[in-house]
Amino acid sequence: MSGFARSLLRPGGYRSIPYAVLGAVLAVPVAPFAVPWALLTGEGRSRALLAVLALAALLGLLGLTGPVRRFGVAVANGLLGTDLPAPGRARPAWPDRLRSGAWLVLHSGLGGLLLVVDAVLALGVLSPAMWLNGDQAEFTFFGAKAVAGPWMLPVALVMLVLALLVTAAATRAFQAGATALLGPSTTERTALAERRSAVLAQRNRLARELHDSIGHTLTTSTIQAAAAAELVEADPAQVRRALGTIEEASRSALEDLDHVLGLLREEPATKEPTRTLAEVDVLAVRAREAGLDVRLAVTGPVAALPAAVSREGYRIVQEGLTNALRHAGPGTVDVRVEAGPDRLGIAVVNALPGDGPRTGRRGLAGLAERVEALRGELDAGPDGGQWRLSATIPLRAAA
Repeated sequence: MSGFARSLLRPGGYRSIPYAVLGAVLAVPVAPFAVPWALLTGEGRSRALLAVLALAALLGLLGLTGPVRRFGVAVANGLLGTDLPAPGRARPAWPDRLRSGAWLVLHSGLGGLLLVVDAVLALGVLSPAMWLNGDQAEFTFFGAKAVAGPWMLPVALVMLVLALLVTAAATRAFQAGATALLGPSTTERTALAERRSAVLAQRNRLARELHDSIGHTLTTSTIQAAAAAELVEADPAQVRRALGTIEEASRSALEDLDHVLGLLREEPATKEPTRTLAEVDVLAVRAREAGLDVRLAVTGPVAALPAAVSREGYRIVQEGLTNALRHAGPGTVDVRVEAGPDRLGIAVVNALPGDGPRTGRRGLAGLAERVEALRGELDAGPDGGQWRLSATIPLRAAA
């Protein structure tokens, strides 16, 4: 069954009726300005034509305004079931104004025509009522005179079918016309694509933030909790230190989570947590308390690094330590941070796990995106029986 045939069986196929009524109503406030002009300037039959032309011209001018375009899109989506994107608040370009003006004229004109045709067909559908009431009135039917009788029943059925077909066809025509004339232009589609791209980029950034912060905290807290459970009786002091580390890491993760949730809700966000390489020693302390033997070496003016570079450098070290905890377990980890005059170099090296490299490189993929955004390079993989995570970020390009 074709789409048009299916539309005859669905109530949505007859959306053109309320849409046509609205089109006719929209012409009412404009008509008082068009009809008097036609009566004053026209003669005889030309007055009707002048009135129609004046009405169309005034509707077209009204349709050039931005609010009317936004209203037209909203009405088409609501009454016709289209899925047109809402126009932005910026002033529409003139080609878009002309398209919306043309659509307002067609909306009112075709809407009024549909209502007239359906009204005529409705009279045909209701005509058998006169015969059923015993009325013997004569009709002129296609040039031939006929008296009301049983023949009106099949004619009424044909009229009903025609009314349904015309209304369903008008719905499809309105939907196609609204999509063509009220739909986004090339410029608007480009702007929509840019907005979607920005939203996706924001979501990816938030996903990376959550992965880095929450993932690191959960890994550290899990290992600390397991160690505390084993030492709860033998070394209470160590247990207290482990619980303190878990509390501090959890508080930091909650700050990150609160910030990310504020962005997702589009609420006034709390101050964005600033994690920079100036706090890399805090990461090292937490990792040591979780069982890693972290050997940290920091050289160069780390505190003078650009904010963006310093934040991403912190995340790189955090991801390296988290992966070492998760995959290699307790052991030695060498962390080297070198802040030079024109580049930042970071390396995190730890022993490979007993069964070789593990899968699950989502965190590394996020790091690669961060480093590429700063025009840097990231490398991660086995290196002579060890796992090496290294990154180089140019400072001049990132400043």
